Amino acid sequence: MRRRSTVRTAATGATGASQVSSCSAVKVLHVIRHGATEMAAYMALHKYGSPHQEPLRDPLLYDTVLSREGLRRVEALGPAVAALRPQPEAVLVSPLTRCLQTAVIVTSGLQRGLRVEAEPLLRERVTLSSEIGRAPSELTNDFPEVAFPTDMDDVWWYTGGATDPKAIVKEPQEVYERRLAELRRRLAARPERCLLLVSHWGVLHALAGRDLQPGEVATVEVDLSGGEHLHGSDTRLRRS
Repeated sequence: MRRRSTVRTAATGATGASQVSSCSAVKVLHVIRHGATEMAAYMALHKYGSPHQEPLRDPLLYDTVLSREGLRRVEALGPAVAALRPQPEAVLVSPLTRCLQTAVIVTSGLQRGLRVEAEPLLRERVTLSSEIGRAPSELTNDFPEVAFPTDMDDVWWYTGGATDPKAIVKEPQEVYERRLAELRRRLAARPERCLLLVSHWGVLHALAGRDLQPGEVATVEVDLSGGEHLHGSDTRLRRS
């Protein structure tokens, strides 16, 4: 049986104080899906999948970036993120560029000193070139606002043992699920009660049970120790 996180709506009062259990595995998660990307725009233009249209061709947009529309929508999300309650105590972000761009933009209005950390376990599942990342040394130059783990591998995405780091090897389902389980354990072990996560549709759906559109944020309370999703609606801010 696939393990799932227990999710319920984060209750907030007028003061913004969350009614959170004292259990360390219970967290309030503000989750943001990265903005729309150039890869998504390419795929939408070519509309792969129809028998009357061309077969899938990967345009080799390695570590794809936000499109102009994606940037615009993410920039518009800033005030809503600044108003999130409870306020996040740390920000964790997938090291793929589209998520790093999103995180840096949306956290610019949060309190000073809030740590923004790259977390490789939040990465997208490899299916196309857009899921192939870059070395931390290169990312650090582009995103000095983000703290990258000192022990982060140069090749931190799935390669299936291929010697070419740009080889596009689909991450098997069982490997993906083990990674998600490790992500839950790592999040549960953190001291913070409230985290802001910037990641991808599949990862956030597995963690929070929410179907987020690009540039959308939701707030949920999650028991990361496992169990069933509880019924309840999330606090969701639609992208403008």
